[in-house]
Order: sequence, then C-alpha cells, then structure tokens
Amino acid sequence: MMQYFLTIAASDNSGGAGIQQDIKVALDLGYWPLSAITGITVQDFNKVFEIQPVNSDLLKSQIEQCFRSFPVDVVKIGTICCRENINVIVDILRQFPNKHIVLDPVIFSSSGAEFTGPSSLNVLKEKMFPLTELITPNKPEFELLAGCCIDSIDEGIEIATDKSKEWDTSILLKGGHFNEPIIKEALITKTKIFRFERERNIFLYSHGTGCTLSSALACYLGKNIPINEAYILASEYLVRFYDDMQKRY
Repeated sequence: MMQYFLTIAASDNSGGAGIQQDIKVALDLGYWPLSAITGITVQDFNKVFEIQPVNSDLLKSQIEQCFRSFPVDVVKIGTICCRENINVIVDILRQFPNKHIVLDPVIFSSSGAEFTGPSSLNVLKEKMFPLTELITPNKPEFELLAGCCIDSIDEGIEIATDKSKEWDTSILLKGGHFNEPIIKEALITKTKIFRFERERNIFLYSHGTGCTLSSALACYLGKNIPINEAYILASEYLVRFYDDMQKRY
C-alpha cells in the first residue's frame, strides 16, 4: 500500500535542500511525496540570497488539501519563513492529529541568512514542539532555542534532557558543529537517552544534509521503526546519499 509523506518547507531553487531535497528522500525511501511550500528562496550551494514567505492563506490551503485528499502517514517540517506561517501550521496539525511529525527547526542557513526571527522562537517552543515526535536542531539552533551556550555533547545532553520534558518532544542533538574528530550525537526522549558515535565524513558537496537527515528520519518513523533504530538507518542513508553525490560532484 502506498504511503504518503508531506513536507512543509521552503523551496530551494538550487534543488539541494528544502522541498526539493525532501521529495528526493521520500521517493528514495518508498513514499509518495506531497508538499506545502512555506516560502521561496534564491540560493546556490553556498549562500541564501533572498527569502520570500508564502501567503499564510495559501499555505493553509496547501496543507489542508493534502490532508483531505491523501492518508498522510508522516509529516516533515523544515524552514517556515515567518511567524504567521508557524501559527497556520500549528492550527492545521491540531485539526489532523496522529501523524508521525519531525521538525527540523531551521532558524538560519549555514551561510547566516535568517529564516525565522527571534520573536518566533517562543511560538515554536510553546505551540509547535508539543505537536511533534522529534525535533532535529543543530548545535547553534539548539543553543538559541535553549538560551545558553554548549561546549560539549555531554553538556548538551544534560540540557536537552530537561528541555525534552519542557518542550514535550524528543530531541536529536546533532554533533556536526562540535569541534571533535568523531561525530558524537544523542537522541533524547522524555524517558531515555541514546548516544551515538560515527566517523566524520568530509564531503565536497554537503548542501542539504540537515534536510536529508530529518526527512529520512521521518520516513523511517512512518514505517513504525523505533526512534533509535530510525536514527541509525537515517544516518546510514545520509552517508550513502552524500557518498554518491561526491562521486558525481
């Protein structure tokens, strides 16, 4: 039976991140990809030049039509682009509950472009996080959300253990931004902590790694794979994808 994957994210004209990358991953992992575009970006593999949020009513119609027309199994949320669209997504997810929902809280791009301003952080934490099964912030995003600096993965785990309960969701604390030769990551649920280590891969092409990982995680969760196993499978998928891209790049 066909499974349906809905990505709610921004369009990346370079094709390497956002909606376009989410669709590639979903197809690769056996889903029919649906999409609701939160904004239009102008970017290349290195920099975001422009961001234009989509009208909130249009975004609302996109998401509602997907839920009404298809039995959506899993939802991945990426860049939202403005506070108004956060509220729209929250309202609709409350109307259509019981989905596997993964949120990659993309606050700014790797080149420093701001997608979601500081005024939106409380809305994310208080309204959207409790609707999700898992959030996947990188180190700078988690520091901004938690309101503190983190010097090590152990310190991050300690803080995330409290935040998982406060935000009512599981947290994947990604290790790419920690200055260590081995990537150390942690998956923190409200009751368990899973630690992982993997080799640090240096890819010539690395655009969209966060989108790829969160989309793969959502896909595996949608197949009812336990969250710690879903992380392992998603990490392995990420390495395979970028190994293949490196050969072509």
